[in-house]
Amino acid sequence: MHSPMTLRRTTLTVLAMTALASGASAQVAVQAPANGRTAVQEAEVLFNQGRRADAAGLLGRHLAEQQNDGRGWFFLGRIYLDNAQLWHREGHDPDEPGPLLLEFSGAAMEQAQQLLADSGSVFRVLVSVERALNRIEADGWQAATARPVPAHEVPLPQVLVELGRNLMVSCPANGVLVTGSLAEVASVWGVRLTSAVRPDLVLLRSDLYAADVRYRGRMAAALGIDSMLALPEAIGAAGRYRPVCLGPSLDTIAAPGVEWAASRMVLLGGAAAAVDSTALVIHQFEMMGLAGSVWTASARDVYDLAARRNRALCGELFSDVGTGQRPAIPACTR
Repeated sequence: MHSPMTLRRTTLTVLAMTALASGASAQVAVQAPANGRTAVQEAEVLFNQGRRADAAGLLGRHLAEQQNDGRGWFFLGRIYLDNAQLWHREGHDPDEPGPLLLEFSGAAMEQAQQLLADSGSVFRVLVSVERALNRIEADGWQAATARPVPAHEVPLPQVLVELGRNLMVSCPANGVLVTGSLAEVASVWGVRLTSAVRPDLVLLRSDLYAADVRYRGRMAAALGIDSMLALPEAIGAAGRYRPVCLGPSLDTIAAPGVEWAASRMVLLGGAAAAVDSTALVIHQFEMMGLAGSVWTASARDVYDLAARRNRALCGELFSDVGTGQRPAIPACTR
């Protein structure tokens, strides 16, 4: 049950969201659905039509009355998170409230976490990752990552904490770890933001390097390379001085002078370096099983992609498991 204070705070947040959505849109106001669709389903239709502000406005009005609709909160948070991400990719329009959209997303995801703990928690992590992106663009990589974020702001499920640690220890000291999929970004960044694990690693988001000029400039400075280089050439330049690791969801990048080889859970290239001997563990993955969390299946897919590139990984992953039922990693069961 929500306390009266929490409900009041929630209502005020929703009203602020609705006001922003209405003010940002010049489209015709949308009435409550009367066609058999729920408010969330109608919002999804509007969103798919490109009417983002209308979708957010509809959900805001709906949630002001139905505050326990976890799916409504979750989709509203996704809309604002997506808008905040577009703000970066479309040039940081000074007339658009990019950071404020991210705060609205965080508020909605916090409500979603209370009602839909699994999905809401991971997307709160992604909101924290986007906040870190804002800090990187403002202050640079070192300053933005020097101070850990409180753990309660990054509520990463343990199965993804374990995945993030496994990916990070797969990359040698002073390496660059390039992430691709949502599960990779959430797990690696979630661990990195809240702890002192592997402060030597530079985390590079492949999805942003080509699309966001500010981000590319800051990360190029952190790597000591020319910011005018495209991602393959940037990886090639960085690889002359330090090891570069590609997450399992990324295919080999044709970086000049870099030859890739499977190493533990990553593709490893660039400057030679000793591989970390820290054991990879899947205790959380084994304990939860595929029915335990929607994110267990996402973690399984990352392990599977890694094992397809490196068959020796199967023996390493299962070398020290407990007595529970092992969740199937397809590449390891053939």
